[in-house]
Amino acid sequence: MQNHFIIGENTLLSKGLNSVLENLGQTEVGNLSFEDISNQILKLSEKTEFLWIVVSNEKNSPLKICKQIKIELPKSKIFVFCESKDPILVKDFLKAGISGYFLPDCSVKNIKEAIGQSEKGKIYIDPKLRVLLRQNLLDIGQSSATLRALTKTEKEFLQLIVEEYTTQEIANKLFISFCTVETHRLHLIQKMGVRNTAGLVREAVARNIYQTSMNSMTF
Repeated sequence: MQNHFIIGENTLLSKGLNSVLENLGQTEVGNLSFEDISNQILKLSEKTEFLWIVVSNEKNSPLKICKQIKIELPKSKIFVFCESKDPILVKDFLKAGISGYFLPDCSVKNIKEAIGQSEKGKIYIDPKLRVLLRQNLLDIGQSSATLRALTKTEKEFLQLIVEEYTTQEIANKLFISFCTVETHRLHLIQKMGVRNTAGLVREAVARNIYQTSMNSMTF
């Protein structure tokens, strides 16, 4: 018999999950609130195989709780129910070591499949989220490809922008005209798929491409 624990507030979702697990033959289902988990996590049996975290609000720091559980009970399988479809948040949970991520309206079939896959060491993602995550990965790949396509000179010019040089200061430093600087800036904006200079800075910092030496800069 598998041991299950539902962690979260006493909501309709947690009650429904309890009922689903019992109907699937998992009669040993316990419940624990977020307020109690930090103090009672060590009391959970090492035989506790499945932990179901129901996220109803952000104040409970569910991500932190997941990390704590994996440290104390590394062999446990953690599943998260959360309404957020943010790819970054989903990836953060996956990095924390969870075995599955569900949207609140998932089906009983989804839960059954997740239990089966986790026993094989596989991670389960709600089908509704798979398309979004796949597109997010494609977007990242396209962005990275664009940045790799930047020439050395373009990267060096971008570094000056990140370092908050004004258009005139860049013109003076590179011995080019004010208009030429603006032309280069516009070209970078178009090439990197952003809308303005702030977008250029954000992308440069996010992709860590602003560390090239300025010694050989030429235009």
